Amino acid sequence: MLPTSGTVLVASRLLGDPSFMRTVVYLVEHDQDGSLGFIVNRPLDILLGDLWQDCPSDLSAIRIAAEGGPVDRHKGLLLHGCSDISGAQAMGAGVSVGGDLDELVKRFAPGPGALGPRLFLGHSGWTAGQLDNEIAQGAWVVRPATPDVLLTAMPPTTLWQQLLDGGTLPEPSLN
Repeated sequence: MLPTSGTVLVASRLLGDPSFMRTVVYLVEHDQDGSLGFIVNRPLDILLGDLWQDCPSDLSAIRIAAEGGPVDRHKGLLLHGCSDISGAQAMGAGVSVGGDLDELVKRFAPGPGALGPRLFLGHSGWTAGQLDNEIAQGAWVVRPATPDVLLTAMPPTTLWQQLLDGGTLPEPSLN
């Protein structure tokens, strides 16, 4: 399988880079200019309000943060699956970033669900051709995916092993 937006990269046992060992990376972009993704199986047990100084009080007590990758770890992106929120920008099929803060609060104040939200600290990126070379060298296995694997706040701890062994993605978790 070839990498495309909406697939996951599963780190092979050959991948020795500590930034990516035993990771599952959801690709939101993959084209001739390079690739962009987020590690989905490294959730952070931190309250959103502890990470975001101006976090709306209705969202401050939820735990939706994850380590997205080694690039720009000091920056966070709030991803979700609600393309209908004013100002939301598409980041691949079924995934959006940002949007009107009041609408986000109304939508997600009850807590995370299948449409997110999920805050990623940092991201994973590859220059043109770099990811294809790593796949050819056996560093990554490409598997089909859906946006819910990216947006699930607490992915199963067995996700990496399950996908590496050729299994399919688990049913979405609502928290």
